[in-house]
Amino acid sequence: MTVSERLHEAAANILAGDDSIAAAQALEGVLLDEYFDDARADELLYTLSLYSPGTGAPYSDAEELRKVIIATLEQLSDRPR
Repeated sequence: MTVSERLHEAAANILAGDDSIAAAQALEGVLLDEYFDDARADELLYTLSLYSPGTGAPYSDAEELRKVIIATLEQLSDRPR
């Protein structure tokens, strides 16, 4: 399965350095629209729900979010839905 263009674009913004809440919300919106029933997106959705850059634990930061984005994109690319 290929990753949708919308997901690729939303993820690319964050991976390129956009740490904004707006970028995270855009990514979350794509996931909810296109991958809602796909368990491979669950960890990323969870990380996004805790995303609050600069606040520390228990919230996720930009570095953690980027790691989960990369892992999720790999999972969505490698295995059938």
